[in-house]
Amino acid sequence: MLSQNINSDLLSEVFSTLRLRSKLYFKTDFKGPYAIELPHEQRRIRFHLVLQGTCWLTPDGMEPQLLNEGDLVLVPDGVAQVISHNETYHYSRRIALAKAMEQGHFADGAFVYGSGEGRCRLLCGFCQFDEDIDHPVLINLPSLLVLNQKNLGSEPWMSGTLQLLKLEAELTGQGGNGILSRLLEIIFIQLVRRLSLDPEHTHKGFIAALSDIQLSKALNAIHQTPEKAWKVSSLAEVAGMSRARFADYFTRMVGLPPIEYLTLWRLMRARFLLSSTDYSIDSVAELCGYASTPSFSSRFKRQFNQGPGAYRRAVKA
Repeated sequence: MLSQNINSDLLSEVFSTLRLRSKLYFKTDFKGPYAIELPHEQRRIRFHLVLQGTCWLTPDGMEPQLLNEGDLVLVPDGVAQVISHNETYHYSRRIALAKAMEQGHFADGAFVYGSGEGRCRLLCGFCQFDEDIDHPVLINLPSLLVLNQKNLGSEPWMSGTLQLLKLEAELTGQGGNGILSRLLEIIFIQLVRRLSLDPEHTHKGFIAALSDIQLSKALNAIHQTPEKAWKVSSLAEVAGMSRARFADYFTRMVGLPPIEYLTLWRLMRARFLLSSTDYSIDSVAELCGYASTPSFSSRFKRQFNQGPGAYRRAVKA
């Protein structure tokens, strides 16, 4: 049953429903000169933590970014990118990751490549979400997010998590990958929350809407009681705004009209309940605001190209 707490943590609820999870690729041990191209990967937010040395990261269509020891960089949207030992080397000498892995080798759990000066050790992996859902919280992410320990003095919660991540990455033993994955998920959520305090990102977006006194009331109502027969007028009343002003403001801030967001959240909750509970499809339909199971099944299939029963069987197979 959904929470009825007006102070519920909607951001955590969204990420849980999106099934946020992170996985590790491997550690690297690169020695210059090198320039390795990582291919495009849809719906993945890649990350690289610099354990030792420095390197240059050049995501496709962006300027090269110098990464120093202790830096953590996240690249949303799975864009192709080049990791190189200097700023310009990648333009003429880059090779594909698959080719580099043929030429390199693994030693002590790390991918070793290259020879010479300029050693750089990285921890590489990605964060991933339910690939069939585009929630507004993911839409306004910057194309590149960089965290540096030296610049987090006023944010001890992020500094502490980043320091723990680096320390844990240097350890070996049982449970290490699980701990690293959880820490990366924590850091990603902290980064998204941090954007709400950045003047460049506070003017719009889901995080900004959560911080808005009036819109947050409507969003809480949608999240807590998606089964209710909400209309734009009733949501506007909850927000304490006129219908026209609420509809326009909600759409500009969140990126979706109120009823479209309500429908998205209902379908997200349905996927979550189908995959994580044994509720009957009839019960899921009712909990998610559908008057009948056939109408729910039809809407679910139209959105995800398979019915709720087929989806449940697929995710639990």
